Amino acid sequence: MEKFILIYNQMKTFFAAPLILSLTIVSVTPTNLKADSHAIEVSMQDCMHAKMFALHVIERRNENRPIKDYEKIVFESPAALEIIDDAYKTENLNAKSNRRKMEINFSEKWMNQCFEFSCSGFWADLEIALAKIKN
Repeated sequence: MEKFILIYNQMKTFFAAPLILSLTIVSVTPTNLKADSHAIEVSMQDCMHAKMFALHVIERRNENRPIKDYEKIVFESPAALEIIDDAYKTENLNAKSNRRKMEINFSEKWMNQCFEFSCSGFWADLEIALAKIKN
C-alpha cells in the first residue's frame, strides 16, 4: 500500500507540473499580447499624425507661409520641429501637379520614418502640434 501511495504522489507531481506551467503561460500571454497590441496601435496613430502634420506643413510652405510663423509656437513633440525644418529645405515646385505629388511624397516620407524609427517620445503629440498650426 505504501508503494501505491508513493507512486500516486509521484504521478500527481508529474502531471501537476505541466498543468501548472500551461496555466501560467495562458494567464500571462494575453496580458503581454494586449500590451503589445496597444503599443502598436499608439505607434500607428503617432505615424499617421506625423503624416498629417507633414502634409499640412508642406502645403502651407507651398502657399508661402513663412517659417517664422512656426517660431511663435511651442511644440511638445520634437518631431514637429524636424518636419518643419525639412519642409522649408525642400525644393518649392511651381507646377500644381508636381507640387501635389511632392507634398504627398513628403508626408509619406515622414510617416515611413516614424514607422522605421518608432520612438514614442519623439513622435508623440503631433496631433496637438497639428491643431496648433491649423489655428
